[in-house]
Amino acid sequence: MARLVCAQGHVVSTDRFIDDLWNGQPPPRALAALQVYVSNLRRVLEPGRAPRTPARVLVSVPPGYRLALDADEVDAWRFPRLVDAAAALLVQGRPAEALDAVDEALSLWTGRPYAEFADEEWAVPEVVHLEELRTVAVEHRAEAGLALGRHAEVIPELERHVTAHPLRENAVRLLALSYYRAGRQGDALAALRRTRALLADQLGVDPGPALRGLEADILAQAPSLDPAPVVRPPSLGLTPAAPVAPPPAVAPPVRARPPAPSRMVGRTGELGRLVAAAAQAGDGFRIAWLGGDAGAGKSTLADALVRHLTEQGWRAVVGRCPETTGGVPPAWAWSEVLRDLAATTPPPPETAARLAPLLTDDAVPVGQFWLARAVGDYLEGVSAPLLIVLEDVHRADEETLQLLRHLAVRLAGTPVLVLLTHRPAEAGADLVTTRAALAVQAAEDVTLGGLAEDEVARLLVERSGVEVGPATARTITERTGGNPLFVSETARLLAVDGPSAAHALPPGVRDLIRRRVARLPGTAQTTLRTAAVLGREADTDVLVAMPGADEETVLDGLEAGVLSGLLEEPRPGRVRFAHVLVRETLYEDIPRLRRTRMHGKVLAALEAVRPGDVGALGHHALASATAATALSAAAHATRAAAQASALYAHRE
Repeated sequence: MARLVCAQGHVVSTDRFIDDLWNGQPPPRALAALQVYVSNLRRVLEPGRAPRTPARVLVSVPPGYRLALDADEVDAWRFPRLVDAAAALLVQGRPAEALDAVDEALSLWTGRPYAEFADEEWAVPEVVHLEELRTVAVEHRAEAGLALGRHAEVIPELERHVTAHPLRENAVRLLALSYYRAGRQGDALAALRRTRALLADQLGVDPGPALRGLEADILAQAPSLDPAPVVRPPSLGLTPAAPVAPPPAVAPPVRARPPAPSRMVGRTGELGRLVAAAAQAGDGFRIAWLGGDAGAGKSTLADALVRHLTEQGWRAVVGRCPETTGGVPPAWAWSEVLRDLAATTPPPPETAARLAPLLTDDAVPVGQFWLARAVGDYLEGVSAPLLIVLEDVHRADEETLQLLRHLAVRLAGTPVLVLLTHRPAEAGADLVTTRAALAVQAAEDVTLGGLAEDEVARLLVERSGVEVGPATARTITERTGGNPLFVSETARLLAVDGPSAAHALPPGVRDLIRRRVARLPGTAQTTLRTAAVLGREADTDVLVAMPGADEETVLDGLEAGVLSGLLEEPRPGRVRFAHVLVRETLYEDIPRLRRTRMHGKVLAALEAVRPGDVGALGHHALASATAATALSAAAHATRAAAQASALYAHRE
């Protein structure tokens, strides 16, 4: 539970869970054990949930699990929102409301966050983040108190705060200012001088401009230090004072215009969202995530964004994470980005020397920290705004992700948008951790689904040059799920074979599906093949009732299929293949003899739990018929035919 809360509502992949729970040394059946833990936790969280109904709190989302809760339902999520709200209210000149918000935030603090897990590697970043936010909250409360004229009241808490955090210059500034306004000028100067000595002794630096300016103002008794008049709430019958207007927003250096129409089929809404993310990047470094299954059109959409932004004066560069890491230098995607940039904007000689491991193939490696600093220095000097596209980051090595995390901090004030394309079902532990660490910088998160039927029709015409009727477009949309790659492969067959190709299984699509299935545990692959024998949609009760089936193994296999994106859960007790082509690939890969036996097992399960499903019984009886079962199969088929005839379904 703590691991899920720590993810702040984001998905924690099964790989990440297994690595964290067993500290990198998982047992042989780790996935099965994890699914047991999840099942037990779901019973605790939703004790009244009926068996086999979808969970509403701890939900399965490819490639793992997440807590589907509102931010106000979890203290660890609510606390940062309240602190941020207090900061915004202070900026808007509303200290009384800011004080209420920060008091509510601090009332949630009952001890160290994630206390019993605080030293776990996965918890440390979040614990540090929340503890830092608490120090900020204390300072926000003091600032609100000062704005309300409560100078003496804030001093005791600030004294304790500065004692605990003597190097926090903002805390010292607030304490000195509260001393001064309370008539204790000597204490104010003494606090500033103690901090000056401490910074020199421990860090070898002088105080920052804020403390130096405050000390000069105190010595000069500058009028600017006097408290501003406090606006009291209006009493009944009096005209309220005009609200304090928020300070005008500073316009970013670049604002992206709405995207112009392009030849890309569909995805106009998604492109608009990415352009809006680019507009946010005008204020400083932002990240946009672009997810989807293989063939969903991520690269096509990324290319459209590159074209659109370059037309507006942006620089755009692309780096790709290689499919195999054998013999590939670390952080190769960043090498591609920097080499592309350096071709037109050479770095200064000193920076080029430090960037050599990424710019040349035979350079001597340097430390990761110094290399990251060099990349940050260089990108900061490149003419802005800048779009960086990193493709397939689900394959990214640790060096690539480390550099991304470093740049998110280093380039906080630089107009840079990093677009990260990925396959959610293949996200590894490192990517999930990076995603959580960069939540603050994320401006947009787009996940591509299938194209609509009219978009599929347009794509078919564009790729095949053949006009297609509504029925053909509908059939191909249903079979492919609107996946642009699957549609394009079908269009190639359509150009050669005509409308009959609408029901074909393109070879390239078959190979892609096989690769996705091969990533699943062996028991999950077996469960999916069994489900394929039942059809596009399968009844979980039938799967569990099959001879020799183990309920937990079946349910675990189905859940693995859902998490991988190969299966969907259209309603309780049912699973459905995401595309007809997935089901057909699995079914056709089963050897004919085994397929016949599996139909026989399905027939036995149907007779036990769905004896009234005459049509399904007839279908599986015929598919499993042998010389020994021919009479029984004929009887089932006859009953199915009679039922179909009664329903005027003569073709059935």
